[in-house]
Amino acid sequence: MNTKTTTPVVMLHAGLDEAKDSTQDIILRGVISPQSLHHLLKDDYQREAQPLTAQWSILEALQKGESLPDIELGMRGQSFKTEKDGSITLHDPVYIVDGLQRISTAIHFIATNPTAMVRIGATVHFSTTREWERRRFHKLNTQRLKVSPNIILRNMRENSSAVLMLYGLTLNEKAFPLYNRVSWSQRMMKGELISALTFAKAAGLLHSHKVAARRASIAELVPALDKAVEVFGIQALRENMRVFFGLVDECWGIKRVQYREGAIYMRGTFLYAFARLMSDHTDFWQQPDEKRLTIEASLKRKIAQFPIHDPEIMRLSGSSGLAREALYTYLQRHINRGKTTKRLTPRNPETVALFEEDDEAAA
Repeated sequence: MNTKTTTPVVMLHAGLDEAKDSTQDIILRGVISPQSLHHLLKDDYQREAQPLTAQWSILEALQKGESLPDIELGMRGQSFKTEKDGSITLHDPVYIVDGLQRISTAIHFIATNPTAMVRIGATVHFSTTREWERRRFHKLNTQRLKVSPNIILRNMRENSSAVLMLYGLTLNEKAFPLYNRVSWSQRMMKGELISALTFAKAAGLLHSHKVAARRASIAELVPALDKAVEVFGIQALRENMRVFFGLVDECWGIKRVQYREGAIYMRGTFLYAFARLMSDHTDFWQQPDEKRLTIEASLKRKIAQFPIHDPEIMRLSGSSGLAREALYTYLQRHINRGKTTKRLTPRNPETVALFEEDDEAAA
């Protein structure tokens, strides 16, 4: 991507169109020539290009040959020429107004896949200024509603056996404590207690003693959950989720909860710590393969006595980051307290409860 020199940008299959919200009431629509992607300019009102790990959905679409949403460009001038082959060459400086991440990812993809066909549509505004572009950038990015991770997960069920299982568990099994109480949509509805992302992350952490499922991003979490299906088996994975949330329901209550704000044990921070605790200790798993979650009656009674309404526990449950490690320790100490024998047996005595950081709210 160019940030200094100006080189003409070529638009393919382009044509003029009317647009009342543009600078000249007229715009150019077309497809950017792949060779011209490097010639697009960016100004300092843009966000920095994100690392490729954060652009997995764009990269996946390019790999599948799928179309990306059109980007918006601003040409600081109005000098263009229609060529004999029907393409249009833009001679004045062309700046990216919206679509920097798509462009930067496409440039990388073409560099590693030189024979790939990449088609990125674009709308070009004429005679723009830096100030107009800046205002347009802010308008587009403050009014746009970011797609919820819940919807992304929901849509991945068609290609992921793990996500399909989790989805069906919450919508098809009336006996499951979280039946109709997990949000798979843009916004949480009345009666829903946790997000689909929280539900999926808890599943990953619960099975992380055999599968590396402690990462925060969906791009890494879903393949790890699918790997868990291979290792544990779909039936065992489903039953383990029933046992885990059945325990939460039995100890503190899920089905009777009306307002999620008061159920601190249904917040992501608490569930992650609790699921990780079970994964890290052999006491919760049937031997010898440790694929079936099993909670003895004595452990259930001890866990039910955990002081979930203690002000410090409530504070930690509403936080993130290091709060998860603190909750993990509180839970572990509570279960071991007063015991000289039958204390929890860690799979690795030197293991420290580390969690991947993410931007998800603890609620």
